[in-house]
Amino acid sequence: MPPSHPSDDDRVTEEAADWCLRLQAEEVSDADRAAFERWCRDDPRHGAEFDVMRELWGVSAGLRPRVTATPAPARPVEAVRSPIVRAPKQRRWALAACVAALLAVGWPVGWSFGVLPGTVDVFLGGDRHRVVGLPDGSTVDLNVRTTLVYAQFRDRRSVLMDHGEAYFAVAGDAARPFTVFTAAHRVRVTGTKFNVWANDGELAVTLAEGAVTVSAAAAVGEEPLRLTPGQQGRFARDSRFGSVARVDPTRVLSWREGKLVFDDITLAEAVPLLNPYLAQPLRLADRRVGAMRIGGVYDVADLDRVVGSLPRVLPVTIAAKDGALLLSAR
Repeated sequence: MPPSHPSDDDRVTEEAADWCLRLQAEEVSDADRAAFERWCRDDPRHGAEFDVMRELWGVSAGLRPRVTATPAPARPVEAVRSPIVRAPKQRRWALAACVAALLAVGWPVGWSFGVLPGTVDVFLGGDRHRVVGLPDGSTVDLNVRTTLVYAQFRDRRSVLMDHGEAYFAVAGDAARPFTVFTAAHRVRVTGTKFNVWANDGELAVTLAEGAVTVSAAAAVGEEPLRLTPGQQGRFARDSRFGSVARVDPTRVLSWREGKLVFDDITLAEAVPLLNPYLAQPLRLADRRVGAMRIGGVYDVADLDRVVGSLPRVLPVTIAAKDGALLLSAR
């Protein structure tokens, strides 16, 4: 390993921060990725420092240089910016300060070239539904336990939402497309209203107004799903190809009114929709119980009681196990 000197450490830190930003850009090329791989191979410190920078800025699916938190009222609110840096070692605090200064100087230039966002806001998930306002004039209904990251660039608007559910009313701006990135998919619009549900690699996008395209991140160069109002696009876990079905958007969006509507769906489909609201998550013992069906309209504030009553309406048993409720067939 090459000898380490303070100035050399600063260079590695700056390069790692630069790669964090470059890899988040929407138009990352194969040449960029190849150059990044070469940079990592050039020096063992490179990959390690890149991981440190990802941790410092909270990067998982993309760039998150500043964290902004919102209170939890049920009306549109503006995000209140408050820097949050997570670093287990004293040296990482020094690195964070160095990179923060570097970004502060270079941010206006990066924004003008469309590489860096002008604003980055994070709306932290809570235990109740709320509505938040984005800097571009769009509004988002956040379901429970849904965290959303918004980055506004000169020529585009990006949202990161790895897990959860949100309803977007996007302000029209043809010059700055609006894209929602989940763990494995992207939803692209200019101005429209749609619902996104993401869970462990699965995705459902329901369109209320306008038009959207939906594609898997792995499906590079392939034709995306194109939805029209009243359609829902779904991607199974690890699937590059989705399916489209006609749905009633008002029933899909009933969570905004504090209701869940199940139209004779399987327990395997229902459990991921129920779990965000429950004190203890449900787990299915096997495919047999997952194939059982359930229907009805349920108040989200009453779902723990509903789950407790399942053995009276279905041939199942419930047992506490490892912090969850295990649902088994009788």
